[in-house]
Amino acid sequence: MIIRLVIISFFLCTTCLKSQVVEDNAGVTHVVVAKSGSTSFLYTSELDGAISAHDIKGKRLWRMTLEPKAVLFEINAADINNDGIDELISASANGNIYCHDVDGELLWEFKPKHKVRFSEVAVIKNEKVQIFAGGNDNKLYELDAKGNLVSVTKIKGVVRKIESGKFLDAKKESLFIMTYSHDKFRWDYFGFMDPLSKKTIKSLSIKKVPDANMTRAMVTDITIADIDHDQKDEILLFGDLNFKSYIMVLNSNFEILMQYQGTKKETQRYAHSQGTYIENQELIMFQHGGISKTLDIKGKVLGQSGERYGAMVYNDFAVDANTNQLVAAGTVDGGDDLHFFDLNKQDWITTRYEEGGRMLEVEKNIQKLYEQTLNFKLPEYQSSSKKEWVMITAKQPNDKVLKLNGAPIKIITQKAPKESTERSELELIMGPIALKKDKRGNYKDSREDIIQMAKEFEANGHPFTFWAGHGNDPFYIRIETLEKILEVAPNTCYGFIYAEMDNVEDPRVIHFVNDYMPRLAKAIRKHNRAKLYFRNKNMFWAATSHLPLWKELFFSDRYNDILVPASEDTSNRIQDLNLAGRIGMYACGYINDFAMRLVDDNPTSWRPLSPGGQNSISPFLRQGVVMAAYGARYGIIFNNPFVEEPNYDVLFALMTSGVLPVVEKENIQSIGSWHLIKNIDEHLVHSVDSHHNLLQYQEDDDEAIFSVAQMHWAGTNIPDYDFSKMLGVNYRWLNYMPTLPYGMIPIAPVEYQPDLKKKDFPYIVTDGKNGYKNDQSIIASKFGQIMKEAAGKGVENLAVIVSGVSWSVIKIDEYHSRVVLVDPGYINPKKRIATIQFQNRYPKSVKDILSGEELIHKDNSFSVDVPAGSMRFIDISY
Repeated sequence: MIIRLVIISFFLCTTCLKSQVVEDNAGVTHVVVAKSGSTSFLYTSELDGAISAHDIKGKRLWRMTLEPKAVLFEINAADINNDGIDELISASANGNIYCHDVDGELLWEFKPKHKVRFSEVAVIKNEKVQIFAGGNDNKLYELDAKGNLVSVTKIKGVVRKIESGKFLDAKKESLFIMTYSHDKFRWDYFGFMDPLSKKTIKSLSIKKVPDANMTRAMVTDITIADIDHDQKDEILLFGDLNFKSYIMVLNSNFEILMQYQGTKKETQRYAHSQGTYIENQELIMFQHGGISKTLDIKGKVLGQSGERYGAMVYNDFAVDANTNQLVAAGTVDGGDDLHFFDLNKQDWITTRYEEGGRMLEVEKNIQKLYEQTLNFKLPEYQSSSKKEWVMITAKQPNDKVLKLNGAPIKIITQKAPKESTERSELELIMGPIALKKDKRGNYKDSREDIIQMAKEFEANGHPFTFWAGHGNDPFYIRIETLEKILEVAPNTCYGFIYAEMDNVEDPRVIHFVNDYMPRLAKAIRKHNRAKLYFRNKNMFWAATSHLPLWKELFFSDRYNDILVPASEDTSNRIQDLNLAGRIGMYACGYINDFAMRLVDDNPTSWRPLSPGGQNSISPFLRQGVVMAAYGARYGIIFNNPFVEEPNYDVLFALMTSGVLPVVEKENIQSIGSWHLIKNIDEHLVHSVDSHHNLLQYQEDDDEAIFSVAQMHWAGTNIPDYDFSKMLGVNYRWLNYMPTLPYGMIPIAPVEYQPDLKKKDFPYIVTDGKNGYKNDQSIIASKFGQIMKEAAGKGVENLAVIVSGVSWSVIKIDEYHSRVVLVDPGYINPKKRIATIQFQNRYPKSVKDILSGEELIHKDNSFSVDVPAGSMRFIDISY
C-alpha cells in the first residue's frame, strides 16, 4: 500500500530550537528530498547501511538495514517507474545497487558477478530511464529501470562522483563523471559522457585546469545546479584548501563562474565541507566545520553563522522547494537528528538548534561517567599504580583529575623543530635522496637552537618529546643532535617521535634502522627514560613490521625497552589489525609499552568521503579506553579543537582514578587464541601501504586473510574467511573498537610458536594472504574454517566471554577481575546490550564499580546495557 504524505508547513523561530529527534537511528549521513505527486518527503541513510523514509516534518515512516553491512555511500530519489512517486536508489560499498519504493519494499537489487565497492549512482531520464553506477573496479555500469544490466563501460580511476544534469543541452541530460587516482586529489577523469554511446563529450585534463587550486583542494561535496539561468547545469565544488573553505563553480566549458576561499581566520583542521544551491533565493549555502555561510552567485557573502570549532557539523543538506526549507541531516560525530531551516525567514541561517537526539544522550552519558569517575574510590583489593601514564599532549588535566589517587599521570610537550644542518655526509652514503625534505616543514632550526631548546626544558623541569622524523624525511633532527639532546636533558627528554616510516626499500629508512637505531639505543639507555615512538598506519603493526628490515628492529629483542609503537590511523581502514598487532608485540614481550594515538583526523578513512570535525569526545575517549585496556600506557594525543568540554579530562580521570588500571601484559585475561605471521606476503603489504594510490584494483583482492585492505576498498564489507571477522569487524571503515566475539586474537611472528605450545594456546599461521597447516599453504577461502576452529578453542579457555560490545578483561588480583565494556560504534554510537558469560571459573559477586550496583547473574551469564557513546566497568569477585 502506498503511503500518502501530507505537506505540513513548518515554521521556525530564530531562537535556539529543539532537535527533531529520529529514534533508533545511528549516525544519519545522507538526506534527499523526494516527491509523491506534489507532496515532499525525505529519504535518509545511515553510515552502515540503514535507510529510512520520513515525512517533511521529520517523522519516520519506516526504516530497514541493508545487508551485508557496509558503508552506504550515496542515495538518490527518482521516479524510475513513472508512477508519480520517487523511489530510493542506493549505492552500497557491499557491491549492491538497491531500489526501494516509497513504502520501503525492495523493488530490485543489482550485484555484479565479481566483488565491487560501489560509491556512486545517478539516474538519467531522457527518452528512457538509465541508471549509472560506479565504484573501484574501473567500470561504469548501466542498468535499466528494473535493475537489469544493460552495459559495462571501461573507465580509468576509482569513481569519486557520478551526476546527471542538463550540462550541454537544455533539453537533454548527460553524465558528469569524476574519477580519482589519488585518495585526496588528482583526478583521472573529469568530464561529461553521452549516456547512450558512453563516449566522452568533453573532459578536463588535470594538466590544463582553469585554476591550480582545483588540484590542491580536497573536494568533499559536489552539487549540480543551474545558477546562471542559461537552462544548463553547472558543477559546484565544495572542499578544503589547506584547511580553509573552498568553493568553485564551473560551467560545461570548464570556465570558472565563481570561486571563493575562506580566510585564515576561518581555518579548521579537517573541517567537513558541504554545500547546496537554494534555487528560489539564488543562494549558495555551505558549511565548513563550525561556520555556515550563504553567498550570491558571484561569491559575495550575504549571511553567516557559527564559529570556528564552535557549532554542530552536519553530515548533509537538502532543499525542499515545496515548503521552502533547508534540511540538515545528522552530525559527523553520530547525530541522528533532522534539523529544518525556514528559508522564508530572512535570517534563517542564524537559527541555532539545541543538541538533541543521540548526541544529547551521548553527552549526558559521558558527563555521568565523568562525575562517577571523579567520585570513585579504589576498592581494598586494588592498589594505586606506581607506574605513570605518559600522555604526549598539549591538553593539561584539571585539578580534579590530578587529585585522584589511582595512578600518576605525566603530561609531555611535543615540539617539531626541523634541523637546518647541511647533509653532505648523508648524501655520500645514500645519494641525492638524502637531500629530500618534507615539504610541510620549515628547516630553519640550527643544531645549536634545538639543543638550547632542550636545555631550557631541562632547566625548567618541563618534560618534552621532539618529532624527529617522517617517511617523507627521517632526518628532521640528525643523530648527533639527538645524542646531544639526551645528554643535556637526561631528566626531561621523554624521547623522539617518528611517523609513517614503512618503506623498506628507501635508503634513508635502511640507514635509520642500521645506523641511527644502535646509536639512539645506546644514548637512551644511559638515562633509561626516553623512548622512540613509531606512528605507523595501514596494517604496519599487523603485517609490514614483519618484513625483514622492520622485523629485525621490532622483533629481535634488541630494542624492546625503548620502542613504543603507535598507530597513525589517518586514512586507515584496518585499525583492528593494527591494534591486534600492537597487542601481540606487547603480550609477547617484544615491546614493554605501546601508545594510543588520538587525533582529529582519525575519523578519515577515504578522506573526501569521511568527515572530520567531531564535537563529542566520545569516539576518541572510547578508542583510547580500548587501547589502554589492552596495555597502552602511553598516549600521543592531539588536542582536537572541535571537541567540547570536558574533553580529554574524562579519559585522564579514568586513568588517574584507577578505574582504568595500568595493564601489565600478564594481566590481560581476554586473549583467546593467536595469529602468527610467517613469511609475510610482500605484494599484499606494499599494495596496502601504497595508501594514496587508488589504481590497484584486482578481482582477487578479496582472496586473502587480510583481504580488501587497499585504499580503494574503503567502506566495503569483508568475507567470512577474513581474519578481521574473527575480531568482530564487518566492513573496512573506522574499526577502532572491534567487538571480539572470540576474545582478542593478537598477531605475532611465527617465532613465538614454541611459547604458545608451552602455554597450550591455540593459534593459526598465515602470511597475510594464505594460511598454513603443517607447513602447507592453504588459500584464504578454505583456511577460514581453520581460523574459526582455532578461535573457538581459544574461547573455551577463557573465564569470561562478552558479546555485543568491545571488551577487555583485566586481572586486578588473584580473586578479582575488571571487565571493560565499550560501545563499539565509533561515529554511530547507540545503547548496546552486552552479554557476559562465565565458564571455567564462577564468580561470588559482580559489581558495577562506578554506580555501585550489584549485578544479578543467573545460569552463569547476564546482560547489561552499555550507554550510547560510553562504557561500563564491572568487577568480578571470585
